[in-house]
Amino acid sequence: MKGGFRLASLSLVQETQQNLWDATNFREPKKVPVGMEFTYWPFSYAGVTYKEVAHDPQLTAEKYLQFLDDIHLDYTWGMASLPNPYKAFQALGSNSFFLANDQTTVAHNQTADVYMEDDEYDEFSKDPYYFINEILLKRKLPKLDQGRKEAAYGALRQSMLEFRHFDLTNELILQGLAERAVYTLVNAPIVFNSPLKLLFDKVRGMKNTLIDLRRRPDKVRAACAQLLAADKAAIPLKPEDLAKMPGLKVGLTGYHVECFLSGKQFDEFFMKPFLEVCEPYMQAGVKFFLKGEGKFLNTIERYRQTPKGSMIIMLEEDDPFEVHKLVGDWCTLATGISASLLKYGTKQQCIDYVKKCYDTFAPGGGFIFMQDRPLLSANDANPENITAVYEFANEYGKK
Repeated sequence: MKGGFRLASLSLVQETQQNLWDATNFREPKKVPVGMEFTYWPFSYAGVTYKEVAHDPQLTAEKYLQFLDDIHLDYTWGMASLPNPYKAFQALGSNSFFLANDQTTVAHNQTADVYMEDDEYDEFSKDPYYFINEILLKRKLPKLDQGRKEAAYGALRQSMLEFRHFDLTNELILQGLAERAVYTLVNAPIVFNSPLKLLFDKVRGMKNTLIDLRRRPDKVRAACAQLLAADKAAIPLKPEDLAKMPGLKVGLTGYHVECFLSGKQFDEFFMKPFLEVCEPYMQAGVKFFLKGEGKFLNTIERYRQTPKGSMIIMLEEDDPFEVHKLVGDWCTLATGISASLLKYGTKQQCIDYVKKCYDTFAPGGGFIFMQDRPLLSANDANPENITAVYEFANEYGKK
């Protein structure tokens, strides 16, 4: 690859894997694994806008990964790459995603999203994914539903060209990360999103879903039951398949609607289906990375129902020291610095906080380092703080 990306040695990758394995199994690793979540922020670190480089996938990837010349990462939790092919959506008539005024961040215009109507629950529940893919999709992407097939085909062709360009860019980014030995933590094809989260994110939207829980809870339950059945049937691998795979195996789950639920609702709409689907995989040796959102301290102890060491929990708004008191002996915590402190704190304040996290969480394992929320745009963090924090974290976490 152009741009001087160095080839990762196999031994470095294996060392990172071993450190992650040890940390998530409550053994002290030789080095606490250091990670980061980011989306569009790397462009600002490189001194360019996304718009300036987007025409050239090679240039985009090089600028996107330039910050790694100064900051060492052991891992990212997921496939760290550009998340939204907004031009592909726009080619099909959707205004849900757009390039923000900074010419770098792709923003989500939730007011432009199109959702299922109140009275369509029964039709949805007959075959949820048919409704999503054949009915709702055409509402969200109106150029697919034109009377003239030639026009619809032309829009689809333009969209696919945009997506191909976007996909090539991400392939180059992922190649560059691999060449730098940045390990992808979530590596097993087991993803659990609660059925209610799908309604919340894609089908009914935030406001409507929360209203539905009060006004038509039985309709919501019926829809969730059908979604869960379909999702279980679509899982590509059985627990016994993954049990045969050696090494660290990590699936994915995450919160959106969950942080708005009462404890009783959380148990019904997240914890019960999560355990039903995922516990057999945990028994087969799969760990699950929970991408937390909002505050969920009131439900965190539910994870003591899972096998010890099977959860890796990324915190957002909750105090990690309080979380550690409740589940620090049972779940691995992915935490260590807040994005707000990276933005507003002094360099010494940031380092002092990281040191406190290491001194508290690292002994005995069960701790991997990362910040509490993704770096999205230019002003999300002070670059001097980030370089200082990651230099300190990488050194202080060594035995």
